[in-house]
Amino acid sequence: MPLIEALSASSDQMILSPVETNLEISARVTQADVIVVDVAGDPAHGLESIRTLQLRRPVLALVARDQVQDVLAAGASGAIDRRAPPEAMAAAISALNEGLTVLDKSYVELVAPHSTRVHGENVLTAREREVLALLADGLSNKEIAARLEISEHTAKFHVNSILQKMGAQKRVEAVVRAAKLGIIDL
Repeated sequence: MPLIEALSASSDQMILSPVETNLEISARVTQADVIVVDVAGDPAHGLESIRTLQLRRPVLALVARDQVQDVLAAGASGAIDRRAPPEAMAAAISALNEGLTVLDKSYVELVAPHSTRVHGENVLTAREREVLALLADGLSNKEIAARLEISEHTAKFHVNSILQKMGAQKRVEAVVRAAKLGIIDL
């Protein structure tokens, strides 16, 4: 498989091997496994693979631009252009092995609107970060208000502000984006 050969040549710290189908490559980096899934060839199978594998090990998705949102929603830990050079893929695999999230620079705008970019944490106020953490715990506006000793109207205002700043339509979407940006831990 050309991808395995190219990645093997770019890093002497990885042992690469095909897994199940030609869509998946298991990259053993020191002690941890990273799964590389090329989603473009068979998107339905690729997304299902990511959903299945994401709980056990980090997944790097090789994608076309229009697939980024789908692979991240499916649980991929990273997404890079499927035409990225082997050195970039090797660097992404190493970063995932270190517990980082990886996103091709050209895809950042797709998942983090301009106002949040990588500095989303700086855009949110301290109170909004508190509210966001409570959203991540699944609390309602009424429960957030009680916990923070503010009015329900104020809690709702903070939630709406968070949704706007995170470029999210729903509370869960805001929480997922914040987690991917490193603003909160889930």
